[in-house]
Amino acid sequence: MSRFQRLLLASCVVVSFATPGFAADPYVTSKMLDLAPLMQPPPMADSAEDKADVKAVIDAQAAASEDRKKQAFVDSDETVDVVFGTVLGPKFVLANLPKTAALFARIGDSEDDTVDPAKPFFGRKRPWIAHPDEIKAVAKPTKSGSYPSGHTTRATLYAIVMSAMVPEKQQDIWGRAHDYAYSRVVGGMHYPTDIDAGWRAGTAMAAVMMALPNFQADFAAAKAELRAGLGLAAK
Repeated sequence: MSRFQRLLLASCVVVSFATPGFAADPYVTSKMLDLAPLMQPPPMADSAEDKADVKAVIDAQAAASEDRKKQAFVDSDETVDVVFGTVLGPKFVLANLPKTAALFARIGDSEDDTVDPAKPFFGRKRPWIAHPDEIKAVAKPTKSGSYPSGHTTRATLYAIVMSAMVPEKQQDIWGRAHDYAYSRVVGGMHYPTDIDAGWRAGTAMAAVMMALPNFQADFAAAKAELRAGLGLAAK
């Protein structure tokens, strides 16, 4: 093998490991769990339940302080450090926790792969799009389907897994997950029934995911790493 060939091979190896497309696959996919036929459909447009949904978003925005609206914008971010950084404290630094970061990245990819195909099936428009005169986009605007809430699905998955890793903070973890999901209502991105659907979708996904041997292996390694990083005793 020539020197050029050796250099070329080495560069290909580096690129393959550095390229995001080479990342590990999601734990759960839409082929494994098709949410569309499993979920109750959203309220019909202009039904009493739909009108109650619209009012709930209008009321949430009217009641929200400027700080709460700013939090809704921050909560547009779906990374686990944004979701649970305030709960876990300053020692929760993903750059220092590569196994934990990889685990939650794959969980997030699982949400994308499973929830995104269900949204067009239900075809519900987001509040800020369906009612622009009454509801504003306070969070980072997105135009994908409103039902179910992907952010809430992801927060549910994160909360279930994080509670299993750090049970000492289970109450705070779930409190933050609910506050994070409420940001989607304040932000004008989702109706309350979208949020409810996200809780159910995330729970269903977690049940499938946590039974997978590859997840169990990654979870055990990440849990040990995270607890050590947070200064907690091994469990």
